[in-house]
Amino acid sequence: MAVTKIHPIQTTLKKSVDYITNPAKTDGRLLVSSFACSAETAAVEFEWTKKNSGHQGGRLAYHLIQSFDKGEVDYDT
Repeated sequence: MAVTKIHPIQTTLKKSVDYITNPAKTDGRLLVSSFACSAETAAVEFEWTKKNSGHQGGRLAYHLIQSFDKGEVDYDT
């Protein structure tokens, strides 16, 4: 059965993105996806948005996790 989780990121964006996209945990980043930005520039883009929106603390971003049991899905589905 698929499991989904949503975690708010409330501290450093760069460290969070580096942790989330760790090649050792994401099959060489094959399992990393993004929306409206690239994983390589996400931290910079998030910081730019934060700076230019006048955002003052709180949630900076969200980390969405989707996981499956072994054999439930493969790369083709």
